[in-house]
Amino acid sequence: MYALDFEYDGRCLSDFGFIICDFNSPSGANIMTAGSKITFNTVSHHKGKKYSLVDTPYDECIQTTFDICKNPDIYDDLRITDNDYRDLMRWLNRKEFLKFQIIEDELFNERGSCYYKASFNVEKIKIREILYGLELTMETNKPFGYGQEQHFYWDFSNINKSYLLRDISDEIGFTYPSMIITCIANGDLKIVNETENCTMKIENCRAGEVITIDGESQIFSSSYNDHDIYNDFNYEFLKIGNTIKNRYNKISVSLPCKLEIKYNPVIKDSP
Repeated sequence: MYALDFEYDGRCLSDFGFIICDFNSPSGANIMTAGSKITFNTVSHHKGKKYSLVDTPYDECIQTTFDICKNPDIYDDLRITDNDYRDLMRWLNRKEFLKFQIIEDELFNERGSCYYKASFNVEKIKIREILYGLELTMETNKPFGYGQEQHFYWDFSNINKSYLLRDISDEIGFTYPSMIITCIANGDLKIVNETENCTMKIENCRAGEVITIDGESQIFSSSYNDHDIYNDFNYEFLKIGNTIKNRYNKISVSLPCKLEIKYNPVIKDSP
């Protein structure tokens, strides 16, 4: 499906009366940087007969280029005015990366399978010196996108119970989820992911206490201001992840609590 609309920083291209188009490719075929390109740094052994990997960084972020123009279903005159141009530049050409997502179905307002953090450079497309289109070059801040937020809510009133979380990320490895922990009893809390061999411990928890942890910034707080949580934490944040053979994470706790987990899976795709 060829998308005609996108959302950026909470606003849609269609809000401006514009659509995605293509001024330059009659075949409809486009080649774009897909991101997720890995550089394999190696060292040689046995006089070059064997090479071993020493580092595998991602080499580039996602970049793609596409055009926009006024929607001919709305406008008879497709010329872009100075005010149109300035409004679009103010919206798109920003010195920060903001959420971008393709809208695959305008009728049902359906978003694409993943989103990106991006910004744009803008070029003018003129025909006989009249501005009819804009070429957008999108740069993202990472070599991949993110899927829709995965949300889990578990009741560990019975500490002998465990739950399985299936990591659907395309990236093999682990990530740090965001969490809200509601303690039901007093004591030291351990949250264990047996799959990742990870144990997060917070001592001196109290019944009714709510502990919030941001996975990306790794900042955490307690609803009880007198709980010196930074001194009671072992600084091993809970990890969830997957291997090429296993996507399941077995989560258990040592103290009755309710646990809410959120994370955004890595999606190796380009818009």
